[in-house]
Amino acid sequence: MDDLRPWRWLIGVIDYGGLQAAADHFHRTPSTLSHAIKQLESQVGLPLVAYQGRRLILTEIGQLLTCRMRPVLRDLDGAQALATQLAQGVEPVLCVAIDQIIPLALIADVFSIVSESYPQTRIELFETILGGGPAMMLEGTVGLYLGTQMVTGMPTIALDRLRLVPCAARTHPLVTQAGAEAGQVTEADLRRYRQIVIRDSAPSRLANGSWLSAEQRFTVDHLHTAIDLIESGLGFAWLPETLLSSHPDLSILQMADTVADEADIHLVFDAGFASGLAGARLIDEIRARFDTRA
Repeated sequence: MDDLRPWRWLIGVIDYGGLQAAADHFHRTPSTLSHAIKQLESQVGLPLVAYQGRRLILTEIGQLLTCRMRPVLRDLDGAQALATQLAQGVEPVLCVAIDQIIPLALIADVFSIVSESYPQTRIELFETILGGGPAMMLEGTVGLYLGTQMVTGMPTIALDRLRLVPCAARTHPLVTQAGAEAGQVTEADLRRYRQIVIRDSAPSRLANGSWLSAEQRFTVDHLHTAIDLIESGLGFAWLPETLLSSHPDLSILQMADTVADEADIHLVFDAGFASGLAGARLIDEIRARFDTRA
């Protein structure tokens, strides 16, 4: 492979504002960089730089060629970083399943922290419903599951409890009907209206969510779809209470009897996932995030 350092130094001279600044960055002398650039021009057979007063700038040809070289150097740096990471035992990819009912805002910064520490590790996030995540764990498709279901035969860490509440659009009759604000909505009232249900993403689809007694239902595949339907007034649903703060058009139904549902948030991971550097860091950060909330 041809030595690409002269191209890197040339780009550095332009980016850092001169020979001296670039030399300081690359731990070389200005004369070394100047000589390398002249040698590069000789190899190319075309002028790459020119002086504008005392300032070194790229010629049009230099601009064209360095524009082509920048992504080449970035790709080379990325490949070298990946090779170093793999040699250190860092996983190239983490496969994770998170139930859609878990508000991602709770752990979004966790992925940012892990990505900053292991930038070459790709994270494949599967958004599942009910038994979908456990099924993927048992199949070996993912190495970590965060959700409300147990995974047969795998150790589980209970992180927190998730409170689910019945809610509807502020314009829905369940909210606007007489007495609703005083806590007069009953289970009989709920049965009269359409319930929005999110379909279990497991192939067997054996798991059930919370209250499912409404005579009319719309069943969808994604939480975002369910929220859109609820906000449009098409029905009511059970949603995480923490989610409602970001959806001001939704209102918690004031029930005559307590029918709120709670579910444990489980963290499940296999031994292989936990033995990797990036996987172990992700597990630690998730646990720390919930410990902070406790």
